[in-house]
Amino acid sequence: MTAAEALEPLYRGYLRRLDEMVARLPPEAALTERTTRGDDGRLSLGPDGLPLRFDVADARDGHTYEVHGARQDEPLASEIDVAGLAVRLEPGNWEELPVVCAFEGEPSAEDVEALADLLRAFTVVAWHGGFAVASSGRWTGRAHGGRVEMRGNELWGILDLGSCPGSAIDALCGALAGYSRERVGLRVRIGGKAQPG
Repeated sequence: MTAAEALEPLYRGYLRRLDEMVARLPPEAALTERTTRGDDGRLSLGPDGLPLRFDVADARDGHTYEVHGARQDEPLASEIDVAGLAVRLEPGNWEELPVVCAFEGEPSAEDVEALADLLRAFTVVAWHGGFAVASSGRWTGRAHGGRVEMRGNELWGILDLGSCPGSAIDALCGALAGYSRERVGLRVRIGGKAQPG
């Protein structure tokens, strides 16, 4: 089973929530997955440095809506193997999905930065639609953003995958497996709570 297959319920759950939000608006007023521009016409940037992309907006008044699941969706497996890297899967939400990389040894500052760069690069490629497949109606197949932070000996990527397809997670897991072979061994978890506590 691939990561995309195992995490399909999280992806489908998010798309269902998006469809439910859009259904609350008149069809002609529903704007989906648009970027945000300031008064000067330039793209507005989020804390991750990427232009802000909202889930749904009302064209009548510009009000934006962000979709967040009230409960976490269950993956179809609790662990998968990707090129020799064991990846533990937990319930989560596609729109705020933790990718937690625990170092098996003591990483150098260079190792940590290289892994952070990998997670950031993945997010940038996904934001630009690098994993999008043929158009699926109103959804673009693009990620909405993400952030990377150290928590103890773990590097956390908190990803808002937007309507980006699960195949993107397969690519990310393959890259993490490559990193783990070449630099410092990793234990990887996808899912769980995004906030500590």
